Amino acid sequence: MLKKWMAVTAAAVASVGVLAGCGSGNSGTNDNQASGNGQGGSVNLTLGMWSSSPAEKQLVENQLKAFEQANPNIHVKVEVVTGDYLQTMQPRLASHTAPDVFYVDASYAPQLESSGVLLPLDDYIQKDHVDIQDFSPSLLKAFQWQGKTYGLPKDANSLAIEYNKDLLAKAGIHTPPATWEDFEKDAALLKAKGITPLSMPIDVARYYPVVLDWGGSFYDANNNKATFTDAKNQSGLQFFIDNFHKGYIKTPKDLGADWAGPPFAQGQVAMVAEGAWIIPALQQTAKGLHYGVTDFFTHYGKSANMLYTVSYSIAKSTKHPDEAAKLLFYLTGKDAQKMTAESGLAIPSRQSEQGDFLQKYPDYKAFVDGLKGGTPYQFGTLGQNFVDAINKATEAGVLQNQSAADVLKQADQTLQTQTQ
Repeated sequence: MLKKWMAVTAAAVASVGVLAGCGSGNSGTNDNQASGNGQGGSVNLTLGMWSSSPAEKQLVENQLKAFEQANPNIHVKVEVVTGDYLQTMQPRLASHTAPDVFYVDASYAPQLESSGVLLPLDDYIQKDHVDIQDFSPSLLKAFQWQGKTYGLPKDANSLAIEYNKDLLAKAGIHTPPATWEDFEKDAALLKAKGITPLSMPIDVARYYPVVLDWGGSFYDANNNKATFTDAKNQSGLQFFIDNFHKGYIKTPKDLGADWAGPPFAQGQVAMVAEGAWIIPALQQTAKGLHYGVTDFFTHYGKSANMLYTVSYSIAKSTKHPDEAAKLLFYLTGKDAQKMTAESGLAIPSRQSEQGDFLQKYPDYKAFVDGLKGGTPYQFGTLGQNFVDAINKATEAGVLQNQSAADVLKQADQTLQTQTQ
């Protein structure tokens, strides 16, 4: 999950082998019948995933091995999807050849949920007495649509502030800023020393907490509607834009990179706003860097964050919904989550396992803290059109020194044109 989001970040600011077999629509008949392997009573399932690293695939395989030992009549085959995951999965879901259980990123989950290709889980959750209270409400909300649950989160991530202790010290700063107001004061000191204070992409996936902290909201989840032109959105966005013009924030592109990790690793910038995916990157490329991680900036006590998460979901076309549900509940259950926590590859989504995770990986505390006030990175069925509209308008606004009101008006006009 962590490295996957690092890849997403790089693509977003610049922006998962070949299918191993056929999907559930081509295997099996009824829920408890044989599934074409000649062994009466056994069931074959497929699990679809991207793989950000060999370690992630190995973790999933270890979890599946434990599941099969506990459920000897269920056999699971892994399908690793390369390239554009969603683009690959959509036609397979439409043609009923998708894997039985598969990854779904929160950013596009509403599009799949609203199209009717995912199996609602609520009856299975109730029947199997699955403890969903162990997940934070925000994580569960990311995979719910119109009162139904279509997935359970397998891991999670949020934003934090990574800071270079040596660069802060050069400007006479001994502790990292806690609020955006503190940041502006420290940024002035850093800039006076010729140090770039903060690097962030002009991307709603990063700056949206600023808008939320100032009381705004670009999206009405209850009505699946963009609310760009709401006057409450202007203060936070204007603050973000103004900090670019003051020279307190620069984009990674301004520093010659696709994402903020490399310039931070090279000591070009004092602070960056990234998720936990930056930690393994720094461990590989900046072993001598004297840095720390602190909570994402707040606005005078108001605290917002972005929540990035991925579910295990079930294709509605599966021939084996009971067994698929059993697999899903195992992979998002405490035993599998404990394996995730021990691996260090991702933050476990179950709160009961996060303590053990932090005991072994204390550097991730700020990211775990950020989950508590996180808003899922998703904008209903508006999806990528929404993101493209606001990002392009904000980029133009920063470059052309436009007001937040003009930026939001342009984003609204662009989205309306795209969705007509």
